[in-house]
Amino acid sequence: MKKDISAHIDNVLHHLYINPLEKCNLACKICYTKKTSPILMEKEILAFIERYNKEIEVKVITFCGGEVFTLSYFPHLINALTKRGIFIQVITNGTVDKLDQLKDPNKISLIVSLDGLEQYHDLNRGKGNFKKSTAFLSKAKAMGFHTEIFSIVTKQNLKQIEDFEKEIYTLFGNIDTTYHPRKPMAYLNVHPVSNIEGAVEGFDFLDKKELVKLMLTKKTFPPKDLGCYQISLVSDGTVYGCCEGFEALGRVNDPISQLISKLKSKIKGPCLGCSQPGFLCGIKDIIESI
Repeated sequence: MKKDISAHIDNVLHHLYINPLEKCNLACKICYTKKTSPILMEKEILAFIERYNKEIEVKVITFCGGEVFTLSYFPHLINALTKRGIFIQVITNGTVDKLDQLKDPNKISLIVSLDGLEQYHDLNRGKGNFKKSTAFLSKAKAMGFHTEIFSIVTKQNLKQIEDFEKEIYTLFGNIDTTYHPRKPMAYLNVHPVSNIEGAVEGFDFLDKKELVKLMLTKKTFPPKDLGCYQISLVSDGTVYGCCEGFEALGRVNDPISQLISKLKSKIKGPCLGCSQPGFLCGIKDIIESI
């Protein structure tokens, strides 16, 4: 294994990804995941973290859904983890406001989904949700939370990025924004859970030229230098080697050392590597051409 990949893995292992549920309060037109029923209980999540922490110190946890703020236990869980000194990242649509229940904003980063200007965003996520999400972000910033924006890109809002960034600066000042190309069919045709095409008209997939340009000029996910793998626990108790994985490492109750060993054995590929090097989130040809 290359030295830079080995060093990166050692750092990544301190960062867990947990997806407690697939269900959501919205019905976005371009959502690419089945809204399946399994939901991890709070005690299951805490038990997994406790076992993991005995092997490797947990420094950061990213939570995503579905919409995690719809979970009744979520504020209690976050408060328990920040009290232990763990930094928490939450990927959210920003329409469920439980911010007042979170006790330590300085140890929490809220990554809010905004897909472009108001008309486009609401066309995908539902009327009025742009205002809800921007109000959530404004409140979070005022309360001292770390804040970021996560934006899914199609042919339509790709053309609006300059205007979108001006609008975001007007609303929030400088704020970190990550752009996520809409999952291509090469991804959707393979992934066993994330395999819904959704609406296409008005939300067209980027072509190769557009994808390359976006990845070269903006901060994107997946990053062009890869290295975005990590131990990822999802709602049905399966553990994968990345947040978009489909090749399982094992199950929630498997020995942590076994899960880590399997992750390390899978990391290959260009740059900082990938846990699914033959797939690369469905954009293998794009990554390899940059």
